[in-house]
Amino acid sequence: MSKIVVIGSANMDTTHYLSTEFPDELTQESLNEIIKTARVLGGKGANQARAAKLQSKENKVYFIGCVGEDESGVKMLEEFKRVGVDFRGVKVLKGKTTDGRIIDVDKNGENRMKGYGDCIKELKPELIDMTILEKADIVAIQMKMPQETVKFVIEYCKRNNKPLVIDPTPPEKANILMEEGAKLLGDAAYLTPNEEEAFALIKYGEGKDITQIKKEFKETPKEVRLQMIQDFVAKHPNVIATIGGDGVIYHNGKGAIRKRTFPTECRDSTGAGDTFNGAFIASLARGEKLEKAIEYGLMASSMKVRYEGAQNGVPTYEEVTKALDIYERKNRTHED
Repeated sequence: MSKIVVIGSANMDTTHYLSTEFPDELTQESLNEIIKTARVLGGKGANQARAAKLQSKENKVYFIGCVGEDESGVKMLEEFKRVGVDFRGVKVLKGKTTDGRIIDVDKNGENRMKGYGDCIKELKPELIDMTILEKADIVAIQMKMPQETVKFVIEYCKRNNKPLVIDPTPPEKANILMEEGAKLLGDAAYLTPNEEEAFALIKYGEGKDITQIKKEFKETPKEVRLQMIQDFVAKHPNVIATIGGDGVIYHNGKGAIRKRTFPTECRDSTGAGDTFNGAFIASLARGEKLEKAIEYGLMASSMKVRYEGAQNGVPTYEEVTKALDIYERKNRTHED
């Protein structure tokens, strides 16, 4: 039995579902396009830990993070208990409210979000339960925690030969990965940026700041961005870039290639990347090869986006295995 340790954020999300595409600016008229509002559990760390557990038959999954001393924090711990995530590494901060995000989802299922709260800022190295980290066979982190904690975990994993998967989000905090010739990036077993984050890493390597990067991202045609990312992956084989409905760009040992995702209907893309990460990490923990781990991640995320909310609709290992089997048999039949 492998032990997975996920370190990161835990949130309560407020999601607004729109009947239109995103408005250019927020007006009373655009607010009238909100057709539904929901409050659901989220947070990249919590999402990934939960997804990893649902994708793990026997593996032990631990979560290390911080929540507030409030109803949202209680609900988060109750959900961890329900799905079987070990949350002994979660610190309940007195006098604090659990972090949150405000998310807008348009009619195409695409999302925009803003975060708030202080709990993740309190996740300093001294709050990490080392007895849990020492047990890890594989570790996963994101960039929302303080930089000193990110560096501490990366250095600890390297020193103790523990495979580390880094989700470099948010992109404005991922610049440290490209410092000193991308030293910290190279210390990870795998890095799983989305398209915007991968583009940011490339531009950080060119000495750009986040303001310039966001401007260039909007101005650069999508296919040009994807080619830039493919070239970046060719130079950094440990990078697996998730590119939304287009799938992933990864290194297969011979070069950087694109692998398309599975056909699906997207109702809400919130949590899709976290579901990919959770399933990917769980597959690695089972000892499966990179290609299979990516396949599990893609199928899990394509199934998840059919449901609303960051954690709703995340499939189990059995559901993903069945879906992959059906897909493969269907394709074989067509080929015959």
